[in-house]
Amino acid sequence: MIKMIFCDVDGTLVQYNEQEEYTISDDNRQMIRTAIHNGIRFALATGRPANFVPERYGKEFTLDTVAYSGAMVQDAEGQMLYESSFTLQQALTIYRLVEKEDAELLCISRDNDYVFAGRRQQYMAEFLDPATTVRDHRDLIDATLKQVAQQSSELSFVSLVVLCHDPQRLERLAQRCAQLSGLDPVMTRPDGYSLMKKGVNKAYGIRLLAEKRKIALNEIAVLGDSKNDLEMFDLIEQSYAMENSHPLLKEKAGAVVKTVADALRRIMEINRQQEVR
Repeated sequence: MIKMIFCDVDGTLVQYNEQEEYTISDDNRQMIRTAIHNGIRFALATGRPANFVPERYGKEFTLDTVAYSGAMVQDAEGQMLYESSFTLQQALTIYRLVEKEDAELLCISRDNDYVFAGRRQQYMAEFLDPATTVRDHRDLIDATLKQVAQQSSELSFVSLVVLCHDPQRLERLAQRCAQLSGLDPVMTRPDGYSLMKKGVNKAYGIRLLAEKRKIALNEIAVLGDSKNDLEMFDLIEQSYAMENSHPLLKEKAGAVVKTVADALRRIMEINRQQEVR
């Protein structure tokens, strides 16, 4: 019997509709309400910050959330269960490994302010143009990482993201940074790897929230579409990949579906069949 569902956001819960709007479909919204009405907890597992979905798509999505791909875990009541923390010195150490490359280090603060370590325009442009991205940051700091360090030694970061538009160079840089820093590289964007504390990922966040809600792992289902969902697909047997998912995720998935609503219908039907037995 499934009692809790963890759903990825970008490309899973939120998709482009026929009008090219990046949104949550009415069908998805209705089926989420139906699932909750039937006693299933609906939660988010995303690379975005914890407040992204409720602020953009409605307070009904103030839910248990694994945010920043596991670097922050917060329940629906606002209690923080886990939060990664990287010092300015740690960020500067990582930046020294990439600053001579055609790459950038994006440092994200606890308040979701963005610091682009080298302020390279080819990497900042996407975040400055509302036509090419769905904004989720609060502010974009007008200073390099070294300048920030001179101004405030107290600032810390919840996420460090190595960005590079060259896929092969990105792989090499991410692995090098991870090896030298002792962190885990988790691909959270097509052009970026988040450097995570050892063992921290979406699966880690799911374990924390499952323990808090006193729900067994075999009573959980997961939905996703990208490489940063791999760990939660390894952890949870009942898994659903979107049709547009990364091939590695499709290989691991228990089923492939078109929408979140389709997956919820399947889950609730399986629950009904188990209740009848």
